[in-house]
Amino acid sequence: MSTSPPEFNVTGIDYADLRHLRYQGPIIDFHAHVMMTRPGDPPTGPPLGKGPGATVEQAETMVEVGAEFGVHQTVTMCPPDDIEPLRERFGERLAFNAMISKRTLDESDDQVYRTLDRFLELGARVVKLWSAPRGRERGLVVDAPWRIEAIKRARSAGVRLVMVHVADPDAWFRTVYTDVAKYGTKPDQYVGLERMMNLFPDLIWIGAHMAGDSEHPDHLQALLENYPQFYIDTSATKWQVREVSPRADAHRNLLTHFADRFLFGTDLVTRHHLVREHYASRYWCQRTLWESTWAGPSPIADADYTPPEGGSMTPTLRGIGLPDEVLEMVYFRNAERLLNLPII
Repeated sequence: MSTSPPEFNVTGIDYADLRHLRYQGPIIDFHAHVMMTRPGDPPTGPPLGKGPGATVEQAETMVEVGAEFGVHQTVTMCPPDDIEPLRERFGERLAFNAMISKRTLDESDDQVYRTLDRFLELGARVVKLWSAPRGRERGLVVDAPWRIEAIKRARSAGVRLVMVHVADPDAWFRTVYTDVAKYGTKPDQYVGLERMMNLFPDLIWIGAHMAGDSEHPDHLQALLENYPQFYIDTSATKWQVREVSPRADAHRNLLTHFADRFLFGTDLVTRHHLVREHYASRYWCQRTLWESTWAGPSPIADADYTPPEGGSMTPTLRGIGLPDEVLEMVYFRNAERLLNLPII
């Protein structure tokens, strides 16, 4: 009986074949989720964060595979309880990003501030505001009053870096977010982000997942031009493969012109039953997309891709071939500079 290929390698790519990758320097993954895992964790979605069987084995696998692809340090989002065991195991190979969120609409603001204080006590260097449209029902708009207060407190504690997830793929606004009254339009998602950047112009703002809009490099250019404190990370591998590849020239021009404002990221998440090749697939595709001119069907299954009749079942991955000096900035120098900003 035949079996379907795994989602992380539907084309049979040899992820150990890196001959098309030319960059030899260190890489910092600025957007990932290295966490403790447990047998009872759901296969997708957030981990339990508590319960028996906690282990660092998946974190070890991800960090080991990342090192094979040149990743020397990872900025991770994880529950505060994970920080000390992860730091004990990995030391300076991990830096920590504090998720400032609410699990329910009626969770108190004071609980948010207590969680923030714990993250800060544990040495978090970045704070993250997850503000995807599907979070609006929980009050997770980027400029909610409690988030403004949280950023004020983080800034007072010396934090300089704020990561923000706004918007989602265009494909989701055609399928998931069709109720405009409930979710808003895609341009609506950026109103709060721009308000926050105007409220806190002294902080560095990092737009996760190509600032949520790799479908529109002209919009990304406008944000970078209008807000000199705005940076963009490259994370969310399937999304970027699908949407950057058909706009390769525009993105090559954008990253080359703003080479000091982009950060390499994967959005990889440790999960309890993943295999090494899952992690390798994301590192391989990310590096192939940015530094090579390789072209072919993406090896990763993508449920958000609609194949043309008679075409490939996965989107085309078309590398944009960034120049060496740009790669060094995106892969390492920009992140190194931000992580070493003096405390204010």
